[in-house]
Amino acid sequence: MEGTATVQVAIADATFESEETIGNRAATLAETTIQRKTIELNKDFLMVAELRPEDPASTSLKDGNRAALDTSALGDDIRYRLLVYNQAGAFVTERDYIRGQEAATAALALDGGSTYTFVAVSLNQTTALPATTPAVATRTLANSQITASTGASLLMYYQHTMTLNGNATNRLDIILKHRKPQVTVTINSAQTGYNVTAIEARLSPHNDGILVNLSNGSYTQNGTTTPRIVTFSALGSQNIISNPTSFNWTSNNATSFILNSITIGPLTATNLTPFTNLNANAGVRYNILLNIVPNDQFLTYQGRPAARINGVIWARHNIGVATTLAADAVPMTANRHGDYFQWGRLTRSGTATSTEPNPYIIDPQPPNNAWNAGTEAAPLKGASDPCPAGYRVPTVPEFEALAQSTTLSTIGNRENSNTNFAYAAVMTSRRNSMVRLTLPAQGWFSVAANSTISQGLQLRGNNVIYFASYGLGAGTTSRTANTALSAAVDNLNINRRPEAINNKLLSTPLRCVGIQ
Repeated sequence: MEGTATVQVAIADATFESEETIGNRAATLAETTIQRKTIELNKDFLMVAELRPEDPASTSLKDGNRAALDTSALGDDIRYRLLVYNQAGAFVTERDYIRGQEAATAALALDGGSTYTFVAVSLNQTTALPATTPAVATRTLANSQITASTGASLLMYYQHTMTLNGNATNRLDIILKHRKPQVTVTINSAQTGYNVTAIEARLSPHNDGILVNLSNGSYTQNGTTTPRIVTFSALGSQNIISNPTSFNWTSNNATSFILNSITIGPLTATNLTPFTNLNANAGVRYNILLNIVPNDQFLTYQGRPAARINGVIWARHNIGVATTLAADAVPMTANRHGDYFQWGRLTRSGTATSTEPNPYIIDPQPPNNAWNAGTEAAPLKGASDPCPAGYRVPTVPEFEALAQSTTLSTIGNRENSNTNFAYAAVMTSRRNSMVRLTLPAQGWFSVAANSTISQGLQLRGNNVIYFASYGLGAGTTSRTANTALSAAVDNLNINRRPEAINNKLLSTPLRCVGIQ
C-alpha cells in the first residue's frame, strides 16, 4: 500500500457522441446518414422532412457558445453519482455530488497504488438519484443498476479505470456522455410566406421508465408506454424550433415522429407522420428539419429561370449559358452547354466548345471549403464559388434529394465525340411532369491516373457529370466529390468517390442552386 489516495471529483464536460462515423470529413469517406420523406399537404404545398445526425464535433457542451443554446447543458445543482469498484469488479463505495458543490460531499479516500474503476451517472436533474441496486453485500460492477421513472429525463454516463497515487490528490475530471438520442425539430415555412401558429407533435412509442446498467450505461425500457411530447417555445413565425427532446430509444427502430396537427397561415393539416421506424442511435443528437414549400414548379429566382423540385431551387441553365435560351428544348444544342470549372476554383477552365482546359492549374490546390464555407447540412457560399449572385454550387445531399424526387430519361444519341452536343439527361419531377431539368452530357477535362497531366476533353456526348461543393482531403493528393449523373437511364450515380486520379484537377460544368 502506498498510503491514502484522495480523489478530487469534478464534471469536465458533457458530450453527445455518434455511433455513426460522421466525424472528420477530411479523413474519411463515411458521411452523415440523412433520412428523407416528402408529404403533400394540399395541391399547393409540400412538407419536406429530413432527419440528420449532428456532427459530434459540434455537440460538446463545454463550448459556451453552444451550451447557451442547449437546454441539456449541465447547470449548477445537477445531481450525479460516482460509484467505485476495485480491480476485481467488487463494489467499494459511492458518493452523490451536486455540481458546483462537490466540496460539500465527504472526501473520497482510497488506497494508493490500487486500481479502481469509476462510474458516474446523472439524469440531469436537481433531485436525488434513484437508489443503486442490488444491496451492497452482493453489488458488483457487472450487476449494478438504477431504475428511473422519469422517461423525459436525460441519461449521462461515464466510466474510467485508473491507478491512484498514494499520499496525493488524484483528480477525476468526469466527461459525461449522453446515452439517449435527442431530437430538435425545426420547421421553416418561409417559402410559403405564412407563419406557423399552432403545432402538436410527439415521438411514439416512448416509455416513461428505464432500467440502467451501470456496467456500460445501456438501458432497457421499464415503465409504461406513452407518447413523448415535443414542445416549441415560440410560435407565430416562419422559423420555429422545438426544445431539445430526449426519448427512450428502442433497438428495433420503431419510433415515429408524428404531427397531430399543424397550422400554417390558413392551412391546418392533421395526422401527419413525417417519419416511421426512425433509425436513431443512443447518444446521438438529431435534427428533424421540416420545410414547408410550394409544390414543384418553374419560377424566376434572383432574375434567372429556375425550377423548384422538392423544396430546392435549381437553375435551369449551366453557368455560362444565356438564360434567354429555352432550357429544355429538344434537341440539345452546343449553345446550351456551359463553361467548365476545376473543382474549388472561381475562374473557368474552358467554354462550352473547348477541347483543352485553359487555364489549367495544378498548384496550389484549393481548400476543401473553397465552394462551401459551411457544412453539407448548412451550406454557405464559399469565396471561390463561381455561381451567380443568389446561387451556389450544390451539396451532395441536394443532388441526392434531386435524384429521389425525379425520374431520369435522356435525349439525343449517346456517343463519345467532341462534336456530340445533343445528348443530355432529363430529370423530371415526380409530382409535376411539366417541371424538369435538362443537363447536357458535356463530359469533363480529365487527367491520367496518378498524374497531373491534362488529357483534354473526355466523354462529351457520353457522360453527364457535375461537381458538388463537397471537398475531401487536402494537398496534392486531394479527392473531391464526383457527383455523376450517369448517362445510363437506369444508373443515376451520386457519390463522393476517391479515384486514382486527383479529382481537384478535373473540370466539369456546374449547375447551381438558389440560396434560400
